[in-house]
Amino acid sequence: MNNAPKNDKPRRSYNPFYFVYEALRSFWRNRVMGIASIFVLTSCLILVGAFGLLIHNIDVNLDKLGSLNEIVVFLEYDLDQDTVNTIGADIQKLENVSHVELIGKDKGFAEMKETYPEYADLFAEMESRNDNPLSDSFIVTYIDSETVHDLEYALQSISGVRTVNNRLDYAVTIANFKNVVSIVFVWFFVLLLAVSIFVIFNTIKLAVHSRQAEISIMRHIGATKGFIITPFIIEGVMIGFISSIVAFTTDTIIYAMLVKKGAESLKMLELVEPGLVNIIMLVAFLAIGIITGSLSSVLSLRKNLHH
Repeated sequence: MNNAPKNDKPRRSYNPFYFVYEALRSFWRNRVMGIASIFVLTSCLILVGAFGLLIHNIDVNLDKLGSLNEIVVFLEYDLDQDTVNTIGADIQKLENVSHVELIGKDKGFAEMKETYPEYADLFAEMESRNDNPLSDSFIVTYIDSETVHDLEYALQSISGVRTVNNRLDYAVTIANFKNVVSIVFVWFFVLLLAVSIFVIFNTIKLAVHSRQAEISIMRHIGATKGFIITPFIIEGVMIGFISSIVAFTTDTIIYAMLVKKGAESLKMLELVEPGLVNIIMLVAFLAIGIITGSLSSVLSLRKNLHH
């Protein structure tokens, strides 16, 4: 006969819907603070999304300028084709030049007509008079941006070159603007995230306080710590989830309207189409929202729930 004592403890199983119900009940009790938590966290996420989309669009347009490593060389008017070809050969011989592309004035005029269809009558009149105001030009792709100013000087020294347009300074200005936006974004994000955590922290604190007597009874009848705190964690996660969905929907609608408007009015800038951007933004919002909500709950429970 085996008289060994049995150490097996009965395994406890809980209905997960109970915790969800308690989280909803707690949120309803403190709905004013709960709604305030959702509002603040949603505002934070909307601004995060807006700054993120702005920075991403700046990156895309900087690459589009890609043109970062291009110089446009405009020639004198009314040069014959042999002279134009000679100038092209001279440019190709310069140091730091990787590629030279000729843009004839006729091709440039045709591209201008496509870009500005609203001036079709003016272009038609100019064509009837055989009046092309453009000159031949070369797009010069260079290798090293460190010596681009030397290349620019050499290009200006070639006979027949009217002017040289180096877009490097313009691109640097945009890049500096992006850096400023990034710094402002980081500060706003940290500030708003701290405010969000503080508000959710106080929401959970009120929930714990309102159920203090109930929590005390549950302790005395042997409820585990996990059983007591789980509804509060779910409440924080729920606040984060709702905030994420509301912020994502708001940013998506506003950005879609901007893309549609931009396609009609912007000529030089390109707004990134929604799609993969939306998926990444949704995942980021859910991660930030749920982590913020659960972290706020944990911090509040550690500080306000007596052990």
